[in-house]
Amino acid sequence: MSKAQKLIAGFLLLLILILTNMLASLLSWKLDLTDGRLFTLSAGSKSLVQKLEEPIVLDFYFTRDVEGLPIRFKNYATRVEEMLRQFAGASSGMIKLNIINPKPDTEEEEAATSAGVSGNPMQNGQTLYFGLSLTQADSQEAIPVFDPSKEEFLEYDVAKALYTVQQWDKPVIGLISGLPVVGTPQFFPGQQPQNPDWVFIEQLRQTFEITEIDDASGWPSPIDVLLVIHPVDPEEALLYEIDQYLLQGRPAIIAVDPASGFQKDQQRQAMMMGQPPQNVSSTLRRLFAAYGIDFDDSQLVVDMDNAASVQTQTGPLKMPTWLQLGQHALSADEFILSGLDSLHIIEAGSFTASEESDLELTPLIQTSSQAGTFFAMMADRVSPMQMASQITPGGEPLTMAGFLRGNLQTAFPDGKPAEETSEDEEDSPSPATPPNPEDFLSNSTSPCNILLFADTDWLQDRYSVRRLNFLGMDALQPLNDNLNLLGNAVEFMSGSRDLISIRGKGNSIRPFLVVDRIERQAQIEYQQKYDEINAEVQDFEARIRELQSQQRESNTLMLTPELRKEIQELNENAAEKRRERREVRKKLREKVENLGFTLAVSNLVAVPLLVFAAGVLFFIRRHNRK
Repeated sequence: MSKAQKLIAGFLLLLILILTNMLASLLSWKLDLTDGRLFTLSAGSKSLVQKLEEPIVLDFYFTRDVEGLPIRFKNYATRVEEMLRQFAGASSGMIKLNIINPKPDTEEEEAATSAGVSGNPMQNGQTLYFGLSLTQADSQEAIPVFDPSKEEFLEYDVAKALYTVQQWDKPVIGLISGLPVVGTPQFFPGQQPQNPDWVFIEQLRQTFEITEIDDASGWPSPIDVLLVIHPVDPEEALLYEIDQYLLQGRPAIIAVDPASGFQKDQQRQAMMMGQPPQNVSSTLRRLFAAYGIDFDDSQLVVDMDNAASVQTQTGPLKMPTWLQLGQHALSADEFILSGLDSLHIIEAGSFTASEESDLELTPLIQTSSQAGTFFAMMADRVSPMQMASQITPGGEPLTMAGFLRGNLQTAFPDGKPAEETSEDEEDSPSPATPPNPEDFLSNSTSPCNILLFADTDWLQDRYSVRRLNFLGMDALQPLNDNLNLLGNAVEFMSGSRDLISIRGKGNSIRPFLVVDRIERQAQIEYQQKYDEINAEVQDFEARIRELQSQQRESNTLMLTPELRKEIQELNENAAEKRRERREVRKKLREKVENLGFTLAVSNLVAVPLLVFAAGVLFFIRRHNRK
C-alpha cells in the first residue's frame, strides 16, 4: 500500500468515526446497563406521557454558576436533566423542555421565583435554584427543589407533577367508615361542631373532596380512590359495590382491625350503662376469602422487639401490642413511606396471601422476626409479660400493611345480592339478581391496586397528634409520622394507574462495598493498637504539661538538670509514639489505597490490552486466510 493510499485510508477511517458519532447523537436509542435501569423510563411513565392531550412546557431551573457548589449537586442536576429529556423524548413532541440558568438579577430568576421554584441561599451569599416548573395552558405546577437524598423517587416525582398539572378539579375520595371520623356539622354559624372531624379528615379536605358512602344506593361516581376504614358488618349490597369497584382495577385503601381501641372505649361506656358488649373487630371476610387474602380478625400481633413504652401508674411499661416502628420496619422502596421515620401502631393484625392465591402481597410495614400472635379477646386479661411469654415466634416478619396487586375473581359469582326486606314485607328473601353481562364483572378488567392496613387506631388523633393552644389558636403537634403516612398513601393512590405502577429505582451513587469491607476489617485489626498508642501519647503529654505547670507555679526561670532531662525523655517518647501512631493510621489506609491503585491500573491498562489483543487476533486470522 502506497503512502497516499494510507493517508486516504486514515482520512476515511476518521471520517467514518465522526459520522458514526454524529449519527449516534441523533438516534434516541440507548443501552441502559445500570442496576435498576436508572436511565430508562418505566412503562407507567411512558404510558402517562403518551396520553397527554395538550402540550406541557417543562422549565428546568438550575444555577450552574454558583461558586463552591458541591459536586454531588452538579452530578444530580445532570441526572435530573437526563430524566427530563427521557420524558420529553417519550412524549412524541407533547413535552417541550427548557434548560434555564437563572443568574442573579435577571428575568430568569424572577420567573423561577414566580413559578414556585425555591431559591436556596448558599454560604457565599449566592442563591441556588434547582427545581422544575410545569405549565399546561393556564395550569401550573412546580417541584420547588430536587433533593439528591431522594433520587430513587425522581421519576415518580416528575411523573406525579405531570399528572397533577393536568387536573382541574379536586380528586374525589369515597369514604366508607365504621368510625365517626367525619364530625357532625355545626348548627349555627360560628358555633363549634359537637364532634369535629378527625385530624386526618381535616387535612385531606384541603386537597381532596370527601364523599361519605353509607350504603350501596349512595355510591357516588366518579371516585378517584376508595377509603374503607373499620368496616363493621357491612351489608351485602355494599360489599357487592366494593367488589365491582375493585375488579375494575380502581385504587382502594382498606384499613381493618382485630381490636379497635376507639370501639373498645365505646364498649366500656356502654357496658357501664348495662348494654351488651359490641363487636370491636372489623374485616371484609367475604371479599378477602374470594381474593385469597388471609386476615384473622381474632388475632393480635405481639412484638417485644418493637414494643412501645407506655406510662402506667406503676411506671413505664413495654406494651408488646403497641408498636413503635422505625425505618427498619418500613419498606424503603415504596413512595408512600418516603421520609417517614416513626409510626405508632396499636393492637394490629396481619395479612398473608393464601397459598392458592396468585396475588402479589408486597409488605410495607412489618414486625420483627420474633413476633407472634395472641387471641384478641384475652389481650386485656393478661399482663404484657405474660402475653409475650405465651407467643411462639414464627421466625418470619408479619405484614401489618402491604400492597395487593394482581387479578381478582368476584366474591359474588351469582350476581348482585338480594335486597334486604323489612319485617313488614314477605319473610322469604328475594332471589339474587342474575348477572347482567353489561354491568357485572366476574373477573378483573385490570390488575387490582389495593393498599391494606391491619389497624385503624393509628388514625386516631390521640395516637398521632397533640393539640396545643398557641396564642389563643389551636395548633397541632405531630407525635409521629402516622398522618404523613395516610397523606402519602391517599395522594399516591389517587393518582392514575400509571403512577401507581412506578417503583423506586435506587440511587446512581453506588456504595463501594469492597472498600467499606476492607476499611471495617482494617479498623478491627488496628484499632486496639492505635488506642493503646494514643493513650500513651496522651499520658506523656499530660506529664509534660504537669511539669511545666509546676515550673510556673514555683516561678523558676531555670530548669534543674534532672527536670530538663525528664522533659526531654518525655518529648522523645511522645515523638516516637506519634510516629508509631502515624504508621498505624497509614496501615489503616494501606489496603484501601492499594485497591484504588489496582482499580486505576485496571482502567488504564485493561482496555488498551483488550484492544491490542483483538487487533493481534484479527491480524492472525487475516494472515491465515492468505
